Amino acid sequence: MNIGNQILNIRKEKQLTQEEFGGLFHVTRQTVSNWENGKSYPDLQTLVSMSNQFEISLDTLLKEDSKMVQSIDKERALGIIKREKSIIDFFTGAGTGIVLSCLFSPDSMVRTTVIIVGIIMIGIGWYKKSKSDKKVFQYIKKHD
Repeated sequence: MNIGNQILNIRKEKQLTQEEFGGLFHVTRQTVSNWENGKSYPDLQTLVSMSNQFEISLDTLLKEDSKMVQSIDKERALGIIKREKSIIDFFTGAGTGIVLSCLFSPDSMVRTTVIIVGIIMIGIGWYKKSKSDKKVFQYIKKHD
C-alpha cells in the first residue's frame, strides 16, 4: 500500500474531510488530494506529525512505498549537498577576499600571515569541494 492510500485510509477512518485533515498539518485541501492521488508526497516533518497525531509508526506509513522512501532519501541528500556547498562557498569566498584585500596592503609580517591564512582557507574550500563532489557522484551512481 502506498503512502497516498495510507493517508486516505487514516482520513476516512477518522471521518475527516480533506480540508479538516489538511488543517491538522497546515496544508490545503488540494495538497491532501495530491498526497492521496500520489501526485506529491508529504515532507518528512509532516509524516512525523501524522505518525504522532494518529499514533501510527512511520514504518507503517511508509512500508511498501518505495517511491516515497526514495523521495525522502533524495530530499535528505539534497539538503546535505546544499549545506556542504554553503561551507565550501564560505571558505573559498572568504579566503579569496582575504588574499585580494591584502594584495594592496603595505608589506609586513601581518600581511604575509593573513595571506597564508587566506590561502589555507581556499585550500580547505577546494578540499571540501572535492570530497563533496565525490559524494555526489557516488549518490548518482548508486541511484542510476
